[in-house]
Amino acid sequence: MLTGDMLRVKIVKTSIQPSFISVGSSRNSSRSKTLVDLMHTALEQGWTRGALNAQVTAICGLDVDHKITKGLAKLLMDKGEFETQSPIPPKDLRLTVFKAAAKMGPIAQPSDDPNIICAAHVLASVASELNTTPSAVFNGLYADLKDHQVLAQAKIPSPEALLDRYNTALVQSVLLKASNLSLTLTQPDPKYVRQIMRHLKFRQLMYRTRSEGVCFHIEIDGPQSLLKLSSRYGMQLANFFPAILLQPGDWHLKAEVLWGKKRKFKKVLQLDSTMGLVGHYRDTGTWTSRTEAWFAERFEKLDTGWTLGPGEPVDMGNQSLITPDLTFRKDGKVAHLEILGFWRATHLAERLKNTPDNVILAVSSKLKGEAGKLSKAMEAKVIRFAEVIPPAKVLARLSECAR
Repeated sequence: MLTGDMLRVKIVKTSIQPSFISVGSSRNSSRSKTLVDLMHTALEQGWTRGALNAQVTAICGLDVDHKITKGLAKLLMDKGEFETQSPIPPKDLRLTVFKAAAKMGPIAQPSDDPNIICAAHVLASVASELNTTPSAVFNGLYADLKDHQVLAQAKIPSPEALLDRYNTALVQSVLLKASNLSLTLTQPDPKYVRQIMRHLKFRQLMYRTRSEGVCFHIEIDGPQSLLKLSSRYGMQLANFFPAILLQPGDWHLKAEVLWGKKRKFKKVLQLDSTMGLVGHYRDTGTWTSRTEAWFAERFEKLDTGWTLGPGEPVDMGNQSLITPDLTFRKDGKVAHLEILGFWRATHLAERLKNTPDNVILAVSSKLKGEAGKLSKAMEAKVIRFAEVIPPAKVLARLSECAR
């Protein structure tokens, strides 16, 4: 994700549009290749984060469009794993070195006189005690500081993929300030509708769906609609965006964004499938959440006679459709379980109002996006859970609602 100082947008009246870069530009290709080569060198030679940042700063100093260079470098460094490398935990190492120095007496400047104690003697003494080298001791003293961490692993993209990733990241950074998002899929392949719904559930977003002619509409609440957990929710919405780019057909996105330092100005972001945006997510097919897997494992051990399978879409009429996570069948009766992620009381009340009686809603106590309690009537209609959905409560509800 790009930080605010790296974000490049164009604002015209109430419209906001990311300032996309040309992937085919020779200048952008050269800039991207330089940074990718730098990252490979840093990985091969084990550079620290500070050394890598210094090189990026030097490159930016020669670049007119330094925001682009900084953004590309940020995306590359996000792909890296930086480690603290020290013989023992740096905090303990500092204590060991300082104690050794205190025992040796006053420390002088380096000297050829073997009788004069200097820092090199202290490092050598501690290195001998720890069965390592003086340089390892010296480098490990402050290895827990961010700038001293060493690049250990990195999934480095190609220069072309990095440029595509940059354009996607611009959109994601804008969506961090969204209050709502509307997505329309035109004549979508049912397989890809199921896929995008799985991504919505994976990100635990608050959404509503409806069908209208050949179009499938998804309305998603944005992070600015929450009073609590808005930053966490915003990251989930931003990370959902590349899943849209997996759609092979036509799509259109419209988001209302609250812009400015105090989020006072309403702007509209509009994107569609003709803009050439390329995602970086792989088509991994269906996905099962840990919550769903844990519940299924425990429910099947109860040996209830209910068969448990993937959720089957439920047509609610009025062109509305929901896609539950699991479907239960027994003696000709059917019921469903839908696991909600982030939620607010108003969002939950709307879902309960528009959800058939044979669909059980399970809500996470940890993902409530506002303070306050639910009404007794609402509490009676949902199943609350912290980590694992209680199978016994679902079983009791099945006997009441299945039809």
